[in-house]
Parts: sequence; C-alpha cells; structure tokens
Amino acid sequence: MSDMEMQLEAAPQENREGRPYLGSVAFYKHVILFFVFLLFVLLTGTVIFFSAHYVSLKKDYAAVCEEYRTVSQERDDYKKQFAAAAAESGRVLKDETSKTDVVRGDFSIPFHADPEDWRYLLINEAHPLNPEYTVKLAPTRNGQFVDQRIVYQLEKMIDDAAKEGYSLIICSSYRDYERQNELQKESISQYMDKGLSYHDAFFRVKRTLALTGTSEHHTGLSVDIVGEDYQCLDEEQAKRPEAIWLAEHCAEYGFVVRYDRGKEDITGMDYESWHFRYVGKEAAAFMEEYDLCLEEFSDMVEFFHRPDESE
Repeated sequence: MSDMEMQLEAAPQENREGRPYLGSVAFYKHVILFFVFLLFVLLTGTVIFFSAHYVSLKKDYAAVCEEYRTVSQERDDYKKQFAAAAAESGRVLKDETSKTDVVRGDFSIPFHADPEDWRYLLINEAHPLNPEYTVKLAPTRNGQFVDQRIVYQLEKMIDDAAKEGYSLIICSSYRDYERQNELQKESISQYMDKGLSYHDAFFRVKRTLALTGTSEHHTGLSVDIVGEDYQCLDEEQAKRPEAIWLAEHCAEYGFVVRYDRGKEDITGMDYESWHFRYVGKEAAAFMEEYDLCLEEFSDMVEFFHRPDESE
C-alpha cells in the first residue's frame, strides 16, 4: 500500500478521535434521548399521581354521598316523628331549651300564618329550593341585590342603626347557583390545602356554606350584615357592638338571626351572627319571644294550619 493510500485511510480515524464530543451529533442525540426519557418519566409519574388522587377523591366522594344520604334520612325521620307525635298528642315539639311547650288546645299563633306565605319560605338541605323559583331583585344602596319586597325594611334598619352610631354594610345578599358553586369549590379547596380530605372538607364547608340549591341566598330574602369597621365573618363578629344591636333590634324590622346559637342541630348550620333572614314583623317578634328558629316556626305553622281531627 502506498504512502498516499495509508494517509487517506488514517485520516477519518484521526478525525473521529480528534473531534470534541460536546456539540457533536452524538451529543445532541444523547441530549434528545435524555429529555425524551425525562418526559416519559414525568408523564408516567403524573399519570400515576393523578390516578391515585382520583381514586382517593372517588372514595371520599362515595363516602360523602353515603353520609349525606344518612343525614337526609335522619332529617326525614325527624319530620316523620314530629308529625306522628303531633298527631298523637296534639303538641308541637320543641327543643329542651325552649321557654315553654306549645299545646294546640291552649295556644295558637296570634296572627294568620299561611304555610304558603313567601316570607316563611323554608330552605335547607331537607327543603331545597324549587329550581323554577324566581325572584324580582332590587338593588340596595351599596350595590347588593335582594328581593324587592324587603328593601324598604332592610334599609330602614341600616338607617336607624346609623342614627344610633352603628355603621352597617351588607357584605352578601342574593347569589345564583353558579356563584354558590364557585364559593363551595373554593372553600373545599382551601380546607384540602390545609390537609383535610375531600370528605372532611366537604362536611366542614357545608356547616357554614349551604350547598347549592339549599342556600337562602338564592331567594334574595337573606343578607349578611356586618359593621363597617370589622367585616370578618368569624366568632368575634358576634361580640361587635353592631352585631349586638342587630340581634336586639332586627325583629322590629321583620328580620331574625337565621342560624342562631343553640339551634345548630336543627338548622344544620353553625351559628352565624351576621346572617339575617326576613320573615315579617309578626313572625320575627313571635320567633324571638319563643326562641324559635325558622325550622321550628315552619313546623308550627304547618301543624296549626292542619284541621283539628278532634273537631
């Protein structure tokens, strides 16, 4: 073999050995393979994570549904027991802390109370709002919306409070189903971020935020009212002078503290000193006098409205 041929044969080998790895075709090939592998690992890990999370959420959701059915059944059983006891004894059942037992033969609601009266509309988990329910809304002075039939008394209450030195604002009023859904999802997510399971977060939230379709805010008859200087919806709110004034005077304008202290097992909601519901002046005064929540008053109205079988 000639010297020229030997040089030509050796040249490619020298080029291969002398070429740097960084920036070579092999380098870029290895980089691409690495990122493909990394992407595969990330995608696989993501799929596994979300699959496990989905299974966990599915189990929590199933548990929520089962517990919710149990709660609903307990409420239905309570209503049946109430009706049976009332029919047998002629007595309206009240909780142990009530001031007095109310006997049909010796007592009556001192005003005409029609179960179909819009002011007495009962909305809770056992009595969800009819999806076809409509409400004519009217704005309040601070841009909130309520049932137009309660605007006058609502703003009169706020004006009279101002004359006494209490500056009140409406922080929440009418909500449609979409907004209620958003609030519910946000609240559940916040509790889950703190480490609660979906199951625990769901049942914690529904003690303070009614489920969509069961909220009084859908009716425009309820408002959340706080003092302008303290707008947190917490336990401290009840100690504020504005909240104390409202609790003492709201009945004069036809409102009641809807979720009162000591009624949690009946209303299914935690005590909310800021949540006020319009029921009319007569009903509000009556409920205040006998320490009744709307569920108890509604049961009484239905009972007294039924014909007396003994007659």
